[in-house]
Amino acid sequence: MSDPTVNLTLELACTVGSVDNALEALEEGADIDHGGGAPLFNAIFNRNLDVILMLVERGADLSNFISPAKQAALGSTEETIEMLMECAPPDPNAIDPGILGEMDATIRSKGLGKPILEGDWEGMVAYVEKLERIGAPEMSAVVAEVIELLRPAQSFGDAALFEAVKAEKKGIAAITERYESIQMPFSIEEMARQFLDGEEKGEVSGSSSEESDSVDSHRSDDSEAGDEISAIAV
Repeated sequence: MSDPTVNLTLELACTVGSVDNALEALEEGADIDHGGGAPLFNAIFNRNLDVILMLVERGADLSNFISPAKQAALGSTEETIEMLMECAPPDPNAIDPGILGEMDATIRSKGLGKPILEGDWEGMVAYVEKLERIGAPEMSAVVAEVIELLRPAQSFGDAALFEAVKAEKKGIAAITERYESIQMPFSIEEMARQFLDGEEKGEVSGSSSEESDSVDSHRSDDSEAGDEISAIAV
C-alpha cells in the first residue's frame, strides 16, 4: 500500500500543475491511480496539460475517463489528451465568440442588469475582462461601472444583489444607453473571432521565443509550487 503522504503530495502537484513535484512523488512511491484516479482527475479539472501528459505517459489508468473501446480507437497521445480534456469543466477565461455575442445581445435588448438578475454575476465580471482582451476597452469600462456599482450589495448575497439591481434601475438604464451608443467597427462576436484568429497566428510566428518564456515561467511556477507542496505535505 502506498504512503498516504506521498499520495497527497501527488494530488497537490497535479492540482497546481507541478510536473517536477508530481514526478518526485511518484519516485517516492505514490500510487498514480490512487483514489480512483484522483491525480489525473485533479490535473484534468485544473487543465494542467503538462501534468496530464506526464501521467498518461507514465501509464495512468484512463478507464474512469475514456472507455477501453474508445482508448483502442485513439491513434496518438495528442488524441488521448484531447479526449481527456473533454471531461474538464469549461474554461472561464476562454474567449467564446458565441457566448460573448449572446451577452452583448442580452445587454442591448434587456439592459446591463438582466444578466445579473439571471444569476450570471461571474459571467458579467468575466465579460469586462474579455471585452478588454478583444479590443473593446470603452465597452469594458462601461460594464465595469455597473459591476462596481453593485459589488457592495453582491458581497451580502444574491438577494441583496437582486434588490440593488432593482433599486439602481434608472442608473443602470443610463449606463446601458452609453454601452449601446459606443460605435464599434464589428460586432462583439466578430471581434472575438478576429482576436482568436490573431492569437493563433501569433502563436505560430512567435513560437520559439514564447516557448522559451513559457519554459522559464513553468520552471518558476514549479519551484514555487514545490515549496508550497512540501510545506503542506510535511
